[in-house]
Amino acid sequence: MTKHITCPCNPNKSYSACCQHYHKGINVPETAEQLMRSRYSAYVLKLTDYINSTWHKSTRPNIATLDNNQPIQWIKLVINKAWNSQNTNEAFVDFDAFYEANGKLERMHEVSRFVFSEQKWFYIDGKIS
Repeated sequence: MTKHITCPCNPNKSYSACCQHYHKGINVPETAEQLMRSRYSAYVLKLTDYINSTWHKSTRPNIATLDNNQPIQWIKLVINKAWNSQNTNEAFVDFDAFYEANGKLERMHEVSRFVFSEQKWFYIDGKIS
């Protein structure tokens, strides 16, 4: 059923060929960029459990929830740059997320920090500008 749905993180891929296997726990993202993309898709699809499970326990809020009453519609994700730090267990993703709120197109720019721990990548934090 989801075979032909476009993936929120990449309009050139189907959801089933992109983020769905991460969201279902079939595979884990191999890079910080893959995790970033899968988390963006999880925000679009309101998959709170996935967002929480990929947020490192050292910085994860007690309960990360999505306000379903918030009038935001995510439009697209643009990855500007992804890189590993000198510490191979840390990586960064610079991205822009475009969304519509109250009839107005907005852009959120963030540089997210990720850590490789327990054989998988986790979101740590980000700087929004």
